[in-house]
Amino acid sequence: MFLLLCLYMQQTYFWMKNRIVLFIAGCCALLLSSCLDSEETQYELSRDCQILSFSLSNDSIPGLEDVVFTIDQVSGRIFNIDSMPYGTKLDEKVVCTVQLASTVYTCQVMQEAISDTLSYWNKEDSLDFSKPVKFVNTLWDGQTTKTYWAQVNIHQVVPDSMVWGLYKEGIVDGAIQEEKVLVFGEGNDESYYMYTQPANAGEGYRLYRSAVADGRNWTELAVAGLPTGEIRLSQMTVYAGAFYAVTEKGGLYRSADGQNWSLVENAPVIKALLGAIPVDNDFVGSGKQPSALSVVIDKEGTLVYGAMNEAKEWNEGTLLNDGFPLSGFGNLTYNSMFRTRLLVVAGRDKDKNLTNTAWVTDDGKVWVKLTDEEAAAPFDKQEGVAVVEYDDKLFMLSGIDETGKASSTIYLSRDGGINWSVSDTLVVMPQEFKARGFSSIHVDKDHYMYLFGGKETSRSNVLNQIWRGRINRLGFK
Repeated sequence: MFLLLCLYMQQTYFWMKNRIVLFIAGCCALLLSSCLDSEETQYELSRDCQILSFSLSNDSIPGLEDVVFTIDQVSGRIFNIDSMPYGTKLDEKVVCTVQLASTVYTCQVMQEAISDTLSYWNKEDSLDFSKPVKFVNTLWDGQTTKTYWAQVNIHQVVPDSMVWGLYKEGIVDGAIQEEKVLVFGEGNDESYYMYTQPANAGEGYRLYRSAVADGRNWTELAVAGLPTGEIRLSQMTVYAGAFYAVTEKGGLYRSADGQNWSLVENAPVIKALLGAIPVDNDFVGSGKQPSALSVVIDKEGTLVYGAMNEAKEWNEGTLLNDGFPLSGFGNLTYNSMFRTRLLVVAGRDKDKNLTNTAWVTDDGKVWVKLTDEEAAAPFDKQEGVAVVEYDDKLFMLSGIDETGKASSTIYLSRDGGINWSVSDTLVVMPQEFKARGFSSIHVDKDHYMYLFGGKETSRSNVLNQIWRGRINRLGFK
C-alpha cells in the first residue's frame, strides 16, 4: 500500500512539473511572438528612417547657423518657419549637419539646383540649398525608405514695406459730394455702412452696406429721417449700439439700424460731434471707465465740451480750448495706460483756421492738447486727415492743406499722438495713388488698412474707390 502511494505521488509530481514547464514555455513563446510582431511593426514604421535633427551653416551667409528648422515627420518636409531676411543669398554650398536614426543604412541626396545626385552621401560633403534638396533614407533591408524635402525659406518681399493696391472701384453710381464709412455690428454681422451725399444737392442721402469680410459687394439700403443736405457726414459716429449724426444747425440724430433716423429729444445744441469713448464690457464694478459720446455744445454763443452717457444723460465739461478743431478733424479711439482715449487731430477751429495739433480726452468733457506749442510743428496744417491705430503706432494719412490740395504723406506717432514724424520710404503711398483728404479708414483682423473715398481738393467730388494696404510682415504666417 505504501508503494502504491509513493508511485501515485511521483506521477502527480511529474504531471504538475510538466504543466509548469508547458506554461512557462507557452509564456516565452507568446512573449517572443509579441517581440517579433513589435519588431516587424517597427520595421514598417517610417520612424526607422527618420532624420532626427537638421541644421545648416556657412560663414559667408550671416545668420544661417542660427536658423531653426522644423522636421515634419508626417509629410517629410524640413523647413524654417521663421523665414530668413529679405535679400539673403544662398549662392554657395553649405554644411548640412543631420542626425539619422541608427537603423538608416544609406542616405541619398538629390540637389535640384545643380541636378546632382549623391547616391551615398557621407554627411560631410557640402550641399547646394539655393533650391530644395531631396533626402532618401534606406534601412539595412534595402527595401524600407523615407523621403524628405528640405528647403530654406527666405522672405521674398521687404518685411517692413507697406504694399498698397486698388481694392474696389465704382462702388456707387453718380458723382458724390461727401462720403463717410462706419463699421457697425459684431462678429459675422460686422458690416461697412457707407453714407453718401450725391453731388446733386436735391438728392437725399444714400446708404450702401457690405460685410467687413468682403468689401467688394455692396447693397443699397433705404435711408429715412435725415434732413437733406444738413448732415455733417464726416462727423457721423457709432456709440452704444447706434449711429449718431449732427446737422449744421446743431440738431442730433440717432438710428438703431443705420436706416431709420430720428431727432434726439432734449439734446443741447451741438456745434461739433467729436467721437465716442465706447462701452467697455470687460470692466465691471466701480473701476469701470464711463463711456461717452463727446461733443462741443453751443450755449447761446459760449462753446463748452459735453458728453452724453449710455442713459442719454448730458453733462457739460470745460470751456472750449483756443485752437481746438470743430470741423475737418480726424478722430480715433484707442487704449493707452489702461484707459480708453479719444483723439482728434488737425482740422479747422472756430475761426475756420487750419490747425496742426492733436487733442485727447478720456471722458469727453475735458480735453488736453498733446502737441507742444513751443516745439517744431508736428505736421502741416490741414483738414480731412485719416487717423488709425496700426502696427503698435498711430498712423495719420495727410489731408488737404491751406492751398486746398491733398497730400499723400504718412505721419507716425509712437507715443499716443504727442510726437509725430514722417514715415520712412518703406511705408508710403504708391505713385499711382491720388493724394486725397476726407477718406474713411479701417483696419481689419488680417491687418489690412482700408481707405474709402477721399477728395483730391477741398472742392472736388469724392473718389469712388477703396484702396487696401498692409505691411508685409503683418501678413506673414
